[in-house]
Amino acid sequence: MPFIEDMRKSAFNQADKIIKEKGPRLAGSKACTEAGQMLQSSLDSFCDQTRLDQFNIHQGAFLGWIKILVIAYILSVVLLWFNLPLIALILSVLSILILVLQFFFYLPIIDFLYPKKHAYNAVGFIEPQDEVKEQIIISGHHDSARIFNFFIHQPSLYNLRVTGSIALVFILTFYAFSRLFIQQATVTLIINVILTMGLLLILQMWFFASKKGTPGAGDNLLASTIAIEIGKYFSQNKLKHTRVIIASFDAEEEGLRGSRAFAKTYKDLLNQYPTTMLNMDCLYQLKDLFFLTSDINDTVKLDKDLAMTLTEIAKNKGYPATHKPLAFLTGGTDAGELAKQGVKATTLIGMAWSNQTRSSVYHTPQDTLDQVEPELVDATIDIFLTYIES
Repeated sequence: MPFIEDMRKSAFNQADKIIKEKGPRLAGSKACTEAGQMLQSSLDSFCDQTRLDQFNIHQGAFLGWIKILVIAYILSVVLLWFNLPLIALILSVLSILILVLQFFFYLPIIDFLYPKKHAYNAVGFIEPQDEVKEQIIISGHHDSARIFNFFIHQPSLYNLRVTGSIALVFILTFYAFSRLFIQQATVTLIINVILTMGLLLILQMWFFASKKGTPGAGDNLLASTIAIEIGKYFSQNKLKHTRVIIASFDAEEEGLRGSRAFAKTYKDLLNQYPTTMLNMDCLYQLKDLFFLTSDINDTVKLDKDLAMTLTEIAKNKGYPATHKPLAFLTGGTDAGELAKQGVKATTLIGMAWSNQTRSSVYHTPQDTLDQVEPELVDATIDIFLTYIES
């Protein structure tokens, strides 16, 4: 449809303008704040009401568990050589606890150790023709990720480096526990040497993430500008009883802190009416299109019926699509935080999603607009418009 092509071109143009003017947009940075302001300005042009909601983050905290894991492992190995397994056990258990809570569940356990910064969600409201009876949120995030060095240098070893390092910490923990009860000199020497050699793997984790950010086109600025284009459409074609909310979240790459702040700020509104969330993330290739049925390392259930309905719409229109849970240890999306509040939510993803297979530009400096297939953007707009108007 010609108007969908126009919407796609407009979304690309706005994303291109922000990337060229602001560059990488790490949450809490001036560039990210100004990008949020630009998005709110766009929302102002057609929404009945807009807001730029400020909240606090602790910049860098979300990935802070990595360096804690490295330090704890080094100290624990040293303690084992000095025959102090109890202290080694305590250290390693604490590092695992931080890993589980901070990364598996996205809880802000160590955030207080990092500098506080302001971040901003850009939000617009489009009221229906008559009384509000339901709400639909269309969303993306405008902050960009830190460059993951492991995706640039020997990306084929990513899973070994990350999962292998975490496994080594668990092995050390079990070994330290066994040392409390079993002392056998030869076995102790051999395992101590093996764990010491493991430092070659563990120490690499210190350099997992760069201090620099990506351009963040497919992940995930374009999702925000697509949401804006869909909002424009419904400002001109108002729904009868459905309020449309356009949300561009900040700090998604800091552990979903923006969508968590949004859920807290609008908790009463979200509970006032039946609310559906159509979120978008990692838009690259049409062949990889799927809808999430779970989130945040498969610890939060999303709405399976919604994902199935969207998948059926996609297939009826001739688009390749499926629905599936988010694999453990592969992260999370903003839909997870809204689902926690009872919102019927899913995320549309256009990328193979596992630690073995991802887009080659994901979390790299090559995450630019030319890496996003226009066909995927057209399909996304088409599927969402069809669902909302049905």
